[in-house]
Amino acid sequence: MSAIIEIQNDAGEPITSYNFGAVAGGAYQQAKLIAKNVGNQAASSVSLYAQRLSANDGIDFVQIAPDVGGNPGAYQVGSLVVGDLAADTEYAFWVKVTIPTGTTPAGNPRQFDIISEYSGT
Repeated sequence: MSAIIEIQNDAGEPITSYNFGAVAGGAYQQAKLIAKNVGNQAASSVSLYAQRLSANDGIDFVQIAPDVGGNPGAYQVGSLVVGDLAADTEYAFWVKVTIPTGTTPAGNPRQFDIISEYSGT
């Protein structure tokens, strides 16, 4: 088997996407997620990012951060560079959607695939 990165919710259940729902303008929601290497080989050059799942403006407002002692670290736009992830280890991280004041949540769910890119044999 090779390196296999599985994205999980905070309860350790595998997920393929995350739905923040209709977040109102001036509000935010955040979620703690886990990237776990369920393979038996190390994954190298691991990076994580959120990709829009459907036509919505949520991608404009999403940020990702490392977990620091159970809390989100500094949020950033784009990819979160994890580095190497040994077999059967996990990396906790946070995803946050902040919606500007005046933006309507109607018909505009913030849904994302959480994508991992890595190399490993």
